[in-house]
This record gives sequence, structure tokens and C-alpha cells, in this order.
Amino acid sequence: MTRFTEEALRAFLDNQGGISRFWQPAADVHETDGELVIKLELAGATIETLSVTLSGDGRHLTVSGARGESPAERRLVCHQLEIYFGPFERTFEIPDDFRVEREGITATLKNGFLTIRLPERARVPTRSIPISQE
Repeated sequence: MTRFTEEALRAFLDNQGGISRFWQPAADVHETDGELVIKLELAGATIETLSVTLSGDGRHLTVSGARGESPAERRLVCHQLEIYFGPFERTFEIPDDFRVEREGITATLKNGFLTIRLPERARVPTRSIPISQE
């Protein structure tokens, strides 16, 4: 398939809603005692191109960035294209019963995987309030 044909097919599918301008990296989300762990497959992405944000209400975590291809690869005649390049964005909903300890969040990029750890805020036990009489 020539580059022109590939681009024409992508443009057609874009207009038909078949391909998004953003791709979404594969992800695993699991909860352990005391933390929520989100792991994304991001081979080829660099720290400089990545962003991790937690919404003000603490209910949504968004990972965005870009994975670029080398200029040399653009000049090749491609026979199979399965690896997505370019910008991406992925938003994860935090479970309703999980309260994030914002100050303890960490994100680590290692061996093509971005691992985000969201510690759970300690639950405050119900407290009885004494009533005074005036």
C-alpha cells in the first residue's frame, strides 16, 4: 500500500468515524489494600511527552501525551500497520468508594509501561459530637 493510499484510507475512515484522531493505549487497573494502580502500555513514549492529571473532585485521572515515529519510518513502504503513533488521551474513572490521597500519587515510566499509584486516603471513623446546653 502506498503512502498516498494509506493517508486517503485514514482520511476516509476519520470522516466516517472509523478512526479517532487519538489512539488509546492498553491499560490495566487494579486495586490493592491501600492503593489503586493504573498501568498503561506506552512503548516509545518519553516522559517529556506525557501528562498525568487528577480532576479537582478526585474522580477522574487523565493520561495524555504522544508517541512519535522516526522520520526514517515514514519513508518506508508499509505492508502492515498495527502500532499507533501520535497523540493519545485516556481518562479513568476512580471508583466511587475510593478516596485518593492526592499528595501520595506517583507515576513511573519503566520499560515502556507507565505505572500510576494512587494511595487511598485513610477513612475517618464516624465521630459523635457532644451537645452542650446554654
